[in-house]
Amino acid sequence: MSQVRYEQAVYGSFPFWDRGYAVLAQSPGCRTEWLEELQRVCQRFGERPRGVAEPAGLFALRLKSGPWIIVGVGSPGADDRGRPDALAFHALFLGPRAARQVLWDPFALETALRRDWGPDTHSLPAGAWPVACSTAKPDDRAAPIAAALSRGRRVALEADQPIDDLARAVWQLLTPRVRRRTSVATWAFGNGNRFDLVALPKLAGVAFDASYIDAALLRAPVPTDSSRQNRRRTLAAILGAAVVVLAGAIALIVGSGDRPDRPEPSSKGTPPGSPPVRPLVVDVQPPDPTAYRDEHLGPDDPRLVAEGLADLAARFDIKAEPAANPTRLMILVADRLRYRGPLLNAVERFRLADEPGPDAARALAWDDQLRHFLADRPLPADFALGPLRWQLATFAWSFHVPDDPRRTAAEVPYDLADALSLNAPVRPNPLAVTYPSLADYARFLGRLPRR
Repeated sequence: MSQVRYEQAVYGSFPFWDRGYAVLAQSPGCRTEWLEELQRVCQRFGERPRGVAEPAGLFALRLKSGPWIIVGVGSPGADDRGRPDALAFHALFLGPRAARQVLWDPFALETALRRDWGPDTHSLPAGAWPVACSTAKPDDRAAPIAAALSRGRRVALEADQPIDDLARAVWQLLTPRVRRRTSVATWAFGNGNRFDLVALPKLAGVAFDASYIDAALLRAPVPTDSSRQNRRRTLAAILGAAVVVLAGAIALIVGSGDRPDRPEPSSKGTPPGSPPVRPLVVDVQPPDPTAYRDEHLGPDDPRLVAEGLADLAARFDIKAEPAANPTRLMILVADRLRYRGPLLNAVERFRLADEPGPDAARALAWDDQLRHFLADRPLPADFALGPLRWQLATFAWSFHVPDDPRRTAAEVPYDLADALSLNAPVRPNPLAVTYPSLADYARFLGRLPRR
């Protein structure tokens, strides 16, 4: 079994020293900026109110300095001055590869978190833990919470104890891509960190912005996969019908002259007499560079972006120079990671949307995924001269992936890699006999990595 590696540190106030809240111990690989940001995150965790259950549970989020952290919260009893309700935080720092190994599941490493510390704790080693998926008991409350988080909303719950079981059930319903951008605290005493999912002893008196959804709305029905698929098929049918009607109108206008009527040459897979239909490609402009400014980037962001882009290239089997800069890596990937084979045309998509069975649905899903890789959005000629944040947005735009302003620059390559990866194996589709493009689809998609 493979192992996930991490650095670790302990921060808190303890009865066996007189330093207040400070870092008790750390592993050798912990960087100064990680520890400084860990202290700020822990200070925003809040103070334990009187009469509230013992601190426990965990929280997980992405630090602006780069790593993803999983933090176990406990209490050593009294603080350095003998006052009760002291807090201690054991943090595991995971790099991008380590976080991807556990699919951004903090509960996969919860048993690696410690809560027993003493005066003999002076240093910690770098850690390694077996990679394993966490399991959860079914919970009726989990699905609507997961649906809200997937839509980019935040959820705060009032509870009298940590919600580890519920949060674990929610996490099982989230895709890795959503997990990656979602923070969680199974128990906290304040919301200074603006967790995406948080349980608090009391919601009254805590400030929440408009991104937090009303808990009453979580009882609304959640759309099922079948209803989403039906909506997709309906939209495809409407779009296909519109194309056919428009093409027919054009044919009537063009064919109204003196020349005799005769069927136009049909594209492969389209019945004779049907007008050839080009793939529907929306020609939009790349992002405006004046909307992006690099002064918001941290000193380590170019290095972190380069690491993420190198990881993206490796996942898609693109050989890149180890020390390549971010701009060069984006230009390389944008050129190499492209599909230039045949496509289903609009009429074929219309027919597939109207055809029952999982093979047709799978063909349409392949078509949706494949269109990320079309070469219809080349990088602008002045791409290398633009600011890095704009380059990242334009790089994602070239793969038909919208920019998310909530993402940090370092997160863009990993989110893009997730968007371009597949969530299921590619098996031959029997409909390729009728729709030959599907055979080319399968060859291209079969080489892509899995999420």
